[in-house]
Amino acid sequence: MARRVSLRRVSCVALLGIGACAGARTYEQTYRRADDNWSFRDRYRAADRLFNGFDFGHAILSETLLRHPRDFAPRLEGPLARRLVCGVLRNPPSVPLEERAVAPTYGTALPEVVATFEWAHMLHRQIYDIIADEPFATEERDARVAAALRYYRSRPDLALSSTPKSMELMEGQPYSLAFRRAAPRFNGIIWSYHWLQMRLYDALLSSANVAERREAVARDVERFRHMLGDSGRRAPTAMPMAAAIAPAFTRQYPDAAIIFDNLHSLHDVVSDVLASSVVAPRAKRATILVALARYRDDRSLTTSRDEWAEMSRAMGGVDTTALEAADAVDGCAKR
Repeated sequence: MARRVSLRRVSCVALLGIGACAGARTYEQTYRRADDNWSFRDRYRAADRLFNGFDFGHAILSETLLRHPRDFAPRLEGPLARRLVCGVLRNPPSVPLEERAVAPTYGTALPEVVATFEWAHMLHRQIYDIIADEPFATEERDARVAAALRYYRSRPDLALSSTPKSMELMEGQPYSLAFRRAAPRFNGIIWSYHWLQMRLYDALLSSANVAERREAVARDVERFRHMLGDSGRRAPTAMPMAAAIAPAFTRQYPDAAIIFDNLHSLHDVVSDVLASSVVAPRAKRATILVALARYRDDRSLTTSRDEWAEMSRAMGGVDTTALEAADAVDGCAKR
């Protein structure tokens, strides 16, 4: 089932205080055609299905922030976190979800953001497919990744920059940190997603032996499940960044690694703006669109690649040894 990205002409009336929004028009576009399409799904079904669960989690988060601005925190930290951990991520959907069906308010209010995220998530999946295909020469794999990146960049209206952004853009704005402070458990779930999304690249690159690759992927999926346990206390406490979580992938494909760090940072920014009390309801859409433009351009609030890599390593990874030693209790026993 192909994942399509579309940004149709929309007309937003005043919506939960966000206000009217101008329409935008572009065309639907799906995977770049390649022989390795769906290789990851065919070979690593359990991990692939988790990505569908991640899509649900991101969508329901934004929908809740929009529809319930006054009491989003108890909703997210209580019933929705439990639904994700004990339901969706235990038995994730078998196919990618239509985000606008899960989150219609979000899809109507911020269609540009939905389309940008979907386009970057599609790049994630295409690179998984390339690396998950039966091992071939490094030069051929590199050429396929380069082709996927060219295809991604062919949509400048959607593509995020491969220039590193400074932490000021994510953590130095008036609205910064609002979401993680209000809903730390749900924020930890989102960061756990991002940890696994990056970590799987190194699992796939770890060996040319198919059995060893499968073992590495399964091991990281199990580590992710441990992160969700103990009411979220094992989740990452800082945003997982590529150079720390997936060093081999970052060395081999730095442009892709930077795009994904910018993607994950942008996820945090959108949540912070929607959760923030210092951004007026009618200013939220405009504030998010400014941030979106900054993450697409190569000039705003940038840092060098060396500084980005150092910052990533300084923020640290996740203690996977502690995860492996932890009890697998996840708090999902019947109440």
